[in-house]
Amino acid sequence: MSLEQDFALAVIDWLAGDAALIAQVNGVFHRSPARIAAPYVLLDDVLATDWGTKDRAGREVRLAFSIRDGSADAAPVSAMADALDARLAALARTGIGYRLASFTPLRSRTVRIGELWLATLDYRARLLAL
Repeated sequence: MSLEQDFALAVIDWLAGDAALIAQVNGVFHRSPARIAAPYVLLDDVLATDWGTKDRAGREVRLAFSIRDGSADAAPVSAMADALDARLAALARTGIGYRLASFTPLRSRTVRIGELWLATLDYRARLLAL
């Protein structure tokens, strides 16, 4: 697999291992599941560009998460977004095949679409291959 896909799967595993986040959602997924009831967390997109050095391969990876929730107000989806953000802030700096040079939140947004609340959170990770 590619460096960015290895990293994305490691992030999904990291999030799924958080009891506080998992207590609030029905799962954390990479790609939309066929059938799942809200609330859940989805890693929508993984975009990558070169971020290597002369002697090491590297990637700048953009991760776009969405949280879908059917509550009457935005408080639950906001709490889930806070839990996701807190868990990602504690992400391990090394993984299988990479070292995480930086991990930065870029933007977030919460909107109501029909019956669902949708929170989107975008992050930038800079990785160097080991």
